[in-house]
Amino acid sequence: MAFTPETWKTAFTERLSHWRQRMQQGGITSVYAFVSAMTLWPVAAALHSGDVGAAVALGGVLAGMGGNLIANRLQRWQDETDAARQLTAEVATEPALWAELDAVLEKLDAVAQARDALPEAERQWFTETLCTELTRLGNASPYTAQLTGSGAIAQGPGAVAAGQGGVAIGGSVHGNVSLRSNEERKS
Repeated sequence: MAFTPETWKTAFTERLSHWRQRMQQGGITSVYAFVSAMTLWPVAAALHSGDVGAAVALGGVLAGMGGNLIANRLQRWQDETDAARQLTAEVATEPALWAELDAVLEKLDAVAQARDALPEAERQWFTETLCTELTRLGNASPYTAQLTGSGAIAQGPGAVAAGQGGVAIGGSVHGNVSLRSNEERKS
């Protein structure tokens, strides 16, 4: 079967099962590097088997960025763990590599999917570990929302937010809803 963006997404999704255990078994401490490696491994594996469609799919995700930094590494990777080890060492010294990895992670929604694949009890670990790691690397900005002025930010699955004077409902409402301003409540 030819490698396409759809087969890439499917292969990545299939890799999500027990990913933290694989990371720990491989001795990998970087969540960012492991999620990146896990996301890119289907492309590397397809290239290793001679499927040039993988290069086309990667090029489509990295359109306008070049993609050379990632593409040049894929052939060297032996497996997902090896890829994560190499990325751990290289990402700290190559900010341009971050940009390409961030583009792939964003396009495939990999960070959110990796988080959601974890049991509920491990999701806070994931968020805190990734945030700490990205802050240490100086790469937290693509994953940090900033609010200027009044309003609200809601991030992640099921997140709900309401700006000043607004009401946010994180589920279904059955029946009537009556909203009154502070002045109306005082009278």
